[in-house]
Amino acid sequence: MKESKDLFMFTIISASLFGALSAFWIMIFFGWMSGWEKNSVTNEWSSYLESVEDKVTTLVKEISPSVVSLIIKKDMAIYRSDPWGFFRQKVWSVNKQVWWWTGFFISKDGIIITNKHVISDRNANYTVVLNDGSEHDAEVLGYDPDTDIAFVQVKNTNKNFTPLKTIKNNDINVGQFAIAIWNALSEFQNSVSFWVISWLNREIKDNYIDLSWLIQTDAAINPWNSGWPLLNLDWKVVGINTAIVNWSQNIWFAIPLHQEDIEKYLLEIKK
Repeated sequence: MKESKDLFMFTIISASLFGALSAFWIMIFFGWMSGWEKNSVTNEWSSYLESVEDKVTTLVKEISPSVVSLIIKKDMAIYRSDPWGFFRQKVWSVNKQVWWWTGFFISKDGIIITNKHVISDRNANYTVVLNDGSEHDAEVLGYDPDTDIAFVQVKNTNKNFTPLKTIKNNDINVGQFAIAIWNALSEFQNSVSFWVISWLNREIKDNYIDLSWLIQTDAAINPWNSGWPLLNLDWKVVGINTAIVNWSQNIWFAIPLHQEDIEKYLLEIKK
């Protein structure tokens, strides 16, 4: 009887030890697996972010020379007045910079696309500032009467410029990454912003503008800047900036651009 009792106790103790050891090793195994899976996901996400970062930095380096600044200059009258301020007389005029916009090349011979409201002043002079800091006179070629798009050409230069490529058809989706290259505060040339396409086919109307089929983006851009390209990670332009909601933060609108649009515009210009 005692032997049976001892055997029973031995069996219970052995089973308990085996169960405890099994549970211990199971916990270690699954803990290791969980950590491996966590590390695997972390490494995969880190690799993806590094890949995106490499794409953005390479894109900016290659695309920036095709993005230009457009300086608008006007003859500003200087007046002389009497001590009481009743009479004023124009004594001379000064050619002064009044604004600094953005545009980008769409042809090798120096044709630049920008916004119509950028070149709306017929009495202004236009100067193109390239990425290397060199300045060149420019002339207005024309504009599209149905959209806020205009065309300017660099004058008196034998340089071959690199035009930006545009997407074909409607190859763009909400949530897609978007990159903007622009002149911040009309002063800091070729600044870069990066985020996403917020929505498509927006429409804006007021007393001065009536545009539809616009791309909405939340790239961080300051007001009073126009003409910059909106690009995807494939180095292709998806749109050209045209407007902002002034009372908001980071709600911008761009006019969609497709390759067939650019080809049509260039054909009309050459005519």
